[in-house]
Amino acid sequence: MMLQNHLKTAVRNLWKHKLTTLINVSGLAIGISAALIIYLYVQKELTFDTYEPSRNHIYRIVSTGPGWHSQGTPSPMHQVTTSLTGVETVSGFFLYDGWQNKVAIPSANQLPPTVFTMEDAPVFADGNYFSIFPRQWLFGNATASLHSPGQAVLTESKAQLYFPGVALQDVIGRTIVFNDTVTAVVSGIVKDLTANSDFNHKAFLSLSTIPHSNLQTFFNWNDWTTINYISQVMIRLLPGTTPEKVNEQLAAIAQAHKTGDKYADESRYLLQPLSDIHFNPDYDGHTSKQTLRNLVLLGIFLLLLGAINFINLSTAQSIFRAKEIGVRKTLGSSKKQLIFQFLTETLALTLLAVIISYILSPFLLKALSLLLEEELSFGSLNQPHILLFLLALTVVETIAAGLYPALVLTHFKPVNVLKNHINAIGHSRGSWQRKTLTVFQFVIAQIFMIGTLVVQQQVKYSIQKDVGFRKEAVVYGNLPFQHNNPDSRHLLFRDRLRKIPGVEAVSVSNQSPAFIGNMSNRFTFARGAEIKDLLIDIRCGDTGYLNLYHIPLIAGRNVLPTDTATEYVVNETMTRIMGFAHPQDAIGKYLNNTYPIVGVMRDFDVSSVRVGKKPVLFFSEPGHASTINIALQGTAATQQKTMATIQQAFKELYPDADFEYRFMDARIANFYKAERRISQILTWSTAVSVLISCLGLLGLVMFTANQRTREIGIRKVLGASVLQIISLLSRDFVKLVAIAFVIAVPIAWISTYKWLENYASHTQPGWWLFAISGILMLSVALLILSVRAGKAAIANPVKSLRSE
Repeated sequence: MMLQNHLKTAVRNLWKHKLTTLINVSGLAIGISAALIIYLYVQKELTFDTYEPSRNHIYRIVSTGPGWHSQGTPSPMHQVTTSLTGVETVSGFFLYDGWQNKVAIPSANQLPPTVFTMEDAPVFADGNYFSIFPRQWLFGNATASLHSPGQAVLTESKAQLYFPGVALQDVIGRTIVFNDTVTAVVSGIVKDLTANSDFNHKAFLSLSTIPHSNLQTFFNWNDWTTINYISQVMIRLLPGTTPEKVNEQLAAIAQAHKTGDKYADESRYLLQPLSDIHFNPDYDGHTSKQTLRNLVLLGIFLLLLGAINFINLSTAQSIFRAKEIGVRKTLGSSKKQLIFQFLTETLALTLLAVIISYILSPFLLKALSLLLEEELSFGSLNQPHILLFLLALTVVETIAAGLYPALVLTHFKPVNVLKNHINAIGHSRGSWQRKTLTVFQFVIAQIFMIGTLVVQQQVKYSIQKDVGFRKEAVVYGNLPFQHNNPDSRHLLFRDRLRKIPGVEAVSVSNQSPAFIGNMSNRFTFARGAEIKDLLIDIRCGDTGYLNLYHIPLIAGRNVLPTDTATEYVVNETMTRIMGFAHPQDAIGKYLNNTYPIVGVMRDFDVSSVRVGKKPVLFFSEPGHASTINIALQGTAATQQKTMATIQQAFKELYPDADFEYRFMDARIANFYKAERRISQILTWSTAVSVLISCLGLLGLVMFTANQRTREIGIRKVLGASVLQIISLLSRDFVKLVAIAFVIAVPIAWISTYKWLENYASHTQPGWWLFAISGILMLSVALLILSVRAGKAAIANPVKSLRSE
């Protein structure tokens, strides 16, 4: 009965102050919506690879060395680790990541095979893989289905894709060809993995296929000097075995298999917990726990902003409810009952905000997916953990937003209230708390705004920076090329393209000048008695490569056309590392005591601006090139026609493949996808924080204008102008925004400069950027203030003074 009475009173009071209720509900709903979306994202990320049994005992063997990390190991590692003590299961697997990952399904009656391109890379594995990453078997089993060479296991979805209309049991025994190289027979089918996992592979080939095929060279089967991400080893430890004990055994393995190759001999092998794989960027983790912590902190701030609105408006309006409190206390209501009454009102507001947020969430998720260019799908919002989160959020927000106003309201003494001895809002004891909270709101909003501008400036700087080579109107693409079975079609394709009108230049190479990743090797350089060991980025191709990308030579000449390396062109950075003050001095010097340096090219960026200048070496080896580089002429319209002609020429040589190409400037812009995502998140956060803060500001200026209605009327009668009235009402709030700016600038400056330190080359935010941020925030605040203060200023003073 008491609860019902409290609810009726709450609804009546909320309805009485409709505009204030709308402002409070809007602020809370925006904050709760943001928190819900952040929770859904963080919860999804935290559930990666939590479905595996004994997951706390599962580790991946990773490799590390001076300045580098790799999730891969040398290929023979999976064989020697079977003898480790304290290890229950070892699973070595190899990603067969070929060009376009082609899958062919042979047809009956000598018809052409059905071909699928751009498929997920299949995995060479044995039955132990499914012991660590279990799947539900529909046909076959882990022991037999990957035991013999030439066996394949497919997920249910892949079996239906490759063999449409065929019953799953009839797929068993069918033939499938991967990358034109591996022919296998389907021996098992597993259910698709529904849990979130970084090991959600869709096609599996028996590991024993590799030593019985010509893929041993491709996978460096017996080579301890090569470490590649495609070769990985997972292990499960026995209970009681510590990772440190296994790391000691891995160190012994590294010592026992030293080859004399300095680069390989510096490698160390360590255990990486399964729980760390998704979050460790050193080993190609999808995200980082620091990012998730920052998102959680962002959600808390946005919730606080909504709660602050409620606190400010509730305490500001306390004078209107003072008599109600006095009467209730006189009639016997206890402080506890009154607090419960006001918390009930807050609960009603919060519940309404939660319902609105719940309804809006699917639409906000879709909008956020478009904003971040990433599909965000979290399934049904009716999941128990989401409902529990909303329940917990409701309780926390109710207490956070409602407790302080309830204490303020119940603090009034009945005698003072009923004698009208309550001070006006401008002089009340709670005024400084409201000012403090308002400043806090705008500090957060200002920091977000400055951060947004700095990140946007860094992205613009990174994309527009001179990278040291031509990037406009240059197209590159990978060609179907089997390194273990090379042919010369790529050279024929190059020569045909050179005859196409609209093509300025064509070159084949192993890579474009800049890409995300590493393609390097160790070289030695002897200078007197000193022998320097150098880790150098490698680019190779035909002799037209440097000319096509407009990479100038500053000393010496270009390499001569040869099938394999016989001489080198190096960059400026490498000559400095070699110890030469002038690039010309490096000409004629030998690397590895075999081939000479014949030219020095200007430095260019080999990756994003996160990476500084690196030593680079170029040599001629067109026979093993797998990338085509094309410089185009003409306008965008003529370039489209040229690309259509190029596509036709490609199909004539590679009828079973599609020419996948990208423009070089688009590739460079894609280097900064993470930064653009940060910018978009900050822009979204800035908009939300400014909106919530301005809603609160609007509520406070409305209340102030209502409180000072008579004063405004008297001032207008005495001759005050509209501008003077607006200035009178806005002055204090403008001061609060200015104070927030002064507090926010040093915090934002330190934070943004710390973030920029992650880049070898970065922009320098000037004072004007901070000034723009302050002007933007002040302009928004003045707009909000002027609308409501202006309405009060132009009101007829006769109406406001009529009651006098």
